[in-house]
Amino acid sequence: MASEAKKKKIAVIGGLTGCIEGATRVSANWMRWQVVRGKRLLLWETNPDILSRWAQSVIETEILLREVTQQESFVKECIQIVNANSDPVAKAIVPDMVEELITLDHEYDRLERTYETIVAGCPAGPIKSGYLWIRQQSYWYLRSDWLRQDCINRGGCCGRSCGCCETPPDPRRRKGWGHCTAQCACCKSVRGFRATERGKRLLQPKYDLTVFPWSHYSRQMFRAYVWSLD
Repeated sequence: MASEAKKKKIAVIGGLTGCIEGATRVSANWMRWQVVRGKRLLLWETNPDILSRWAQSVIETEILLREVTQQESFVKECIQIVNANSDPVAKAIVPDMVEELITLDHEYDRLERTYETIVAGCPAGPIKSGYLWIRQQSYWYLRSDWLRQDCINRGGCCGRSCGCCETPPDPRRRKGWGHCTAQCACCKSVRGFRATERGKRLLQPKYDLTVFPWSHYSRQMFRAYVWSLD
């Protein structure tokens, strides 16, 4: 049992030794402190199952916050286009879109409270201190080459010259900043249609940090979202 727990703890560290090989790609201080936190985690007594469940929840909630923020941006763009149109039939749908914005606003508030509760529930230690330190950086998600490549692989804006990921859609929705989801307005424009529920699942590869051993994608998600390392 102890051996199994140790294996899980090593998995949670996310292979920091491999990250050291790519240290030249990030600032020295950034890498140094994340490696120190990783080493501390080896000695930490927190149950790795608790940490992996926490990481799964916080990543899922961050993605949902991005989806809501990007959908809001999409609806606002649609309203602007319709209002610029003189067709009264087209303008008749504006109240429905305004209603959707109200619903999205409420959903963002709910998710934000959920997110804050999840973050507060992380056991004190290297993982929490590292995560909070990273999130103090407004554009933390742009530090990771892996997250950029993941955005490209999922058909996101990092694969185009639009620069959407570098330009957050709403300065008030800081927790909703990040790479593209299926709700990204620019991505929808490129696709030419709204993704179905099945299509949305295809646009976000499956990851599950609560199941050991981690898949390669799950491991990379943990490293990028929690340690902000490739």
